[in-house]
Amino acid sequence: MTPEARAYQDFVGACRRFWAGPLFRQLRDEAETCAENPELFATRIAGGPTHAYFAWFERHLQRMKYSGRWGLVPVLEAERATLAAGLPAEGDGLTLDPGLALPGYWTDHDIHQHPGGLADEISAFVYREATGQGGVVGQPQLHDRFAALVLKDRPARDIVDLGCGFGRSAVAFARAADAAVTGIDLSASCLRLAACELPEALRGRVAYRQADAANTGLAPESFDLVTSTMLLHEMPAPALEALIAESARLLRPGGTVAHLDFLPPADALGRLLYAGHSARNNEPFMRDLAELDLEASFRRAGFATLRVDEFAERDGALDHPRQAWRLPWTVILATKPLSPEDPA
Repeated sequence: MTPEARAYQDFVGACRRFWAGPLFRQLRDEAETCAENPELFATRIAGGPTHAYFAWFERHLQRMKYSGRWGLVPVLEAERATLAAGLPAEGDGLTLDPGLALPGYWTDHDIHQHPGGLADEISAFVYREATGQGGVVGQPQLHDRFAALVLKDRPARDIVDLGCGFGRSAVAFARAADAAVTGIDLSASCLRLAACELPEALRGRVAYRQADAANTGLAPESFDLVTSTMLLHEMPAPALEALIAESARLLRPGGTVAHLDFLPPADALGRLLYAGHSARNNEPFMRDLAELDLEASFRRAGFATLRVDEFAERDGALDHPRQAWRLPWTVILATKPLSPEDPA
């Protein structure tokens, strides 16, 4: 990346820190004055100038990050030949499926305002740069914390990581457990980058496969743990139901499914910003996840228990009052019964 492009991205990142920090705290303080009065909240907060300012920053800083003269997409497009040349075609723990039918919900939306999404050959490089800007999304700390939480008191020798992206989640689970890890994703670009950057010490234990997480084609009852990170909120309700059923099919009896994702907070401001983020970040299926009856869906798939807990992506993330805007990270855990006759 050129110095000019880096300076531009640093500027966007600084603006995002202002948006997520001081501007959010102003909105938070205003919301606290009318939290118990829904009508007042609707006029002063949801319809007020500070929220409008916050929403404008969120929408347009995201657009600036990806697009425009120094946006990530055009900047990395100039490096296409070099970037593509460094990616493996297949083999050595990487299995691609050029004939895979990509679901319309994945191809029809520029999720995150990423033009063209993750189908392009070098889109994984764009995604990797984007996730590192102004937050912890996509950073190793997040994935390591999640893996440590899930694997505590839950030994696993075979793990499948659905929607593994460019590999940070799969690597985190492989590091945290002496297990074989299979990473599944729709994006060939992400899988090729994941395979390219897989640490040498994990080669032979981590494999990547292009497939639909809702229909992986993997053998039934082959895994002790099925996991995903930031996948559920990018799928419409029918695909979510299919993924939950597929998770049950893949798990051995007594196995665990663990998803790290976003569910709407209980407070009015949190719900307002959750819905706004869904619209402004081009993530329409956040609403599908928010409206899904998780307990009923997991029960239909045959799971015995379900836990839904807040997740601290970094130290102090759950402290109150909140000092910065953050995604409402949530861990969803379910267990497959040891036998159909023993649902408890």
